[in-house]
Amino acid sequence: MSVVSTFCKKGGVGKSTFIGFLAHYYATQDKKVLIISADDQNSIFKIFGADDKIFESQDNFFEYLLTGQADLGDVLIEVRENLYLIKTLNTDQLSTRLTLERSQEKLIRNIIKEYTSYFDYVFVDFPPSSNRLSEILLELSDHIFVVVGLDSLGLGGFFNTIQYFIDRDIDLSGIKYIVPNGYSKNRRAPKISLDILQSQAADFTKDAVVLPPLQERSIIKNLQAEGISVFDDVVLERYDQGLKEALKKDLIELFKLINID
Repeated sequence: MSVVSTFCKKGGVGKSTFIGFLAHYYATQDKKVLIISADDQNSIFKIFGADDKIFESQDNFFEYLLTGQADLGDVLIEVRENLYLIKTLNTDQLSTRLTLERSQEKLIRNIIKEYTSYFDYVFVDFPPSSNRLSEILLELSDHIFVVVGLDSLGLGGFFNTIQYFIDRDIDLSGIKYIVPNGYSKNRRAPKISLDILQSQAADFTKDAVVLPPLQERSIIKNLQAEGISVFDDVVLERYDQGLKEALKKDLIELFKLINID
């Protein structure tokens, strides 16, 4: 029963996409999986074509648990078999309460602990910004994945992430995997960025495994536009179907290198 997080102090690096695919992969392996969105935009919902649920008034938010307006099961939104999401409403306001009311921090820790007794894996999807809620959830994480874009801005995000952990006294050993994203064999910049990232990771996160880089693939945006996960059993047009199967194969090979048990 692990708590798994993806984090980076840089937006647009593919955190939500990565954690969405990883969570869905485990769900297809008959694991019961929960993803908590700690991002007010709730981008993870778009990965599964559940955009309509973000502002659905009939669904409860994570914050409702803290005020006693909802129970643990009330906030769960099923998007695939064995896969559930929880959305947030206002994490800045919640973080203020966590800072001012220490009892709220204990309540969140108890909530996460109880969810881990029901689910095989609890995943947390973070925004690039940070607050007290982020700190608590990172501290509770058994495995932290740092997703890094392979360009100069992405490398800056990795460095800012390391600095954030140091400034907030979050244990760097909690970072178990680094995920380079946006690699291209035909472009020089991603190759250089990957070399730099591997060197920085060896210096700052000695306990972390730098995974093989994820290729830059246009099919991912096409799938997201349709609300289709790469692990959905759907048939696309011939060209897209081939790209989807190639991506699925590569991800499965990558995920086999990961141990979050």
